[in-house]
Amino acid sequence: MKSESLLLNVVCIVMALGFLGLAGLSYLSSGNFISTDNLFFSSVAGMMALLFLLVPLATFMEARKAKKAPAGEAAATGQGAISGRTRTAAGALNRAPVRFADTVDARGRPISPDIARMVEVMKDR
Repeated sequence: MKSESLLLNVVCIVMALGFLGLAGLSYLSSGNFISTDNLFFSSVAGMMALLFLLVPLATFMEARKAKKAPAGEAAATGQGAISGRTRTAAGALNRAPVRFADTVDARGRPISPDIARMVEVMKDR
């Protein structure tokens, strides 16, 4: 997963640099830059470059947010109810009690711990 994310970020940065290069080429190659065609081409190329830069920016912000979060809260960024974590009024992080010994399905097969936590949280509701 990490290599896929790295590849996606590299491709997005290369595409953004390509679009910025096209805007720069339009600026350098035109005799009159302030024409309707050149301004349109430059604005479209700039917008496409910004769109491609959003993916690496979002990845960077997510990694930065994960570094700042305490160790117990790293996975609670939107999966609090699923992972069995709840917040109290004071803001402390509590885990729902999970019994792993008797977590089997109707056929007697063992249930994985993450599914057992989800089932336990759903029982509380």
